[in-house]
Amino acid sequence: MPRNRLSLTFVSTFPPRECGIATFTQDLLFTLISENPDIRANVCAIDGTKDSSAYGCLSPLIYPRSRVAYVIKATDQISFVEAAEKINASRADVVNIQHEYGLYGGSWGRYILDFMEALEKPIVTTLHTVLPRPPEEAKAVTRELYRLSANVVVPGHVGVDILKKAFDLGPEKVEVIPHGVPDVPFIGTEQPKKKLALSRRFVIGSFGLLHPAKGIEYVLEALPQVIADNPETDPLYLVVGETHVNIVKNEGERYRERLKEIVKDLDLEHNVKFVDRYLTNRNLILHFLATDICVLPYLARDQIVSGVLSQAVGCGKAIISTPFVHARDALADERGVLLKSGESTEIAEAITMLMRNDRLRREMEIRTYMYGRSITWKEVARRYKELFNTHYVKRGHGTTDAPTYWGDVDAL
Repeated sequence: MPRNRLSLTFVSTFPPRECGIATFTQDLLFTLISENPDIRANVCAIDGTKDSSAYGCLSPLIYPRSRVAYVIKATDQISFVEAAEKINASRADVVNIQHEYGLYGGSWGRYILDFMEALEKPIVTTLHTVLPRPPEEAKAVTRELYRLSANVVVPGHVGVDILKKAFDLGPEKVEVIPHGVPDVPFIGTEQPKKKLALSRRFVIGSFGLLHPAKGIEYVLEALPQVIADNPETDPLYLVVGETHVNIVKNEGERYRERLKEIVKDLDLEHNVKFVDRYLTNRNLILHFLATDICVLPYLARDQIVSGVLSQAVGCGKAIISTPFVHARDALADERGVLLKSGESTEIAEAITMLMRNDRLRREMEIRTYMYGRSITWKEVARRYKELFNTHYVKRGHGTTDAPTYWGDVDAL
């Protein structure tokens, strides 16, 4: 008798590892099993140990045992094959790989191909990066990812176009499912600010793991002009997030220290606060809700998905951003301010425009929030479930109508 329940394995980083894709996977998995008690799900986590050079000591990550069934050491090619063999022997019906080149060992992350070659289950691969001008080796790895996948998921239609133009890969296997956004109430900033002891401050925020490509220095250099142009306000710029682990590993806290030097040189100590720790999702959303303007001054223009942008959209924030790919889509139709150059003068002008025009800012918040209702995690999980189910039914399991429950959701 066939099992009438869908069983999934996610291959990804996973909390407590501090990584945007880990958070993405947790949000997707949590929503799937919360909304669908007929689904089983576990995780094959990438890396079980924090690198000693980055953290000062060898510190094993403690994963929730109810959720993480396997661990792959990213630098150990054999562990990819061993994990595939274990999953082959498991009850998993579909495997979802969350892909970013840097997550997996080997040149351009090619160790994941060993896993895929050894796996005997249908694979759905979510591409978090699709390079419009890929080096030849990256192109070869991506073509193999496509070949070995039953489906490939990209977060926007531009990803389909890039796969065609840059990789000569057709749309037959490709599904467009956007990055999810949090489903939170549309509220003012007063109560969140009170909880964070930020009352009576006009809060400008930038979020996410800190690294030089975030362009934070341009906002810092814009602040003196913002303060001079708005003497009646008391602006505070929040820079929320730890330094990216790869930056810590390679150069320590050099970038953060450079930012702090800019703050000191510009006499901005009263107007800048670094929240340099990794926040729980609940606490991170609280910081978003307390923010009046969210600024994404990213230097890279090819980024097809941004978890920070998705969270800002879900929280209904007024957003100022450089025109990277995801921002051009999410902030279309006057849902935000798209910068042209991203230089400090332009950033200062955009911030002042929104600070001085409460009505414009509020209208922008409403448009952004309403747009986000169509891509909440609940809706995104529904679309992933439909895709996973196509492979579940093809394998002869029928429908997924028999309720069951697996694992401790609260452990997430």
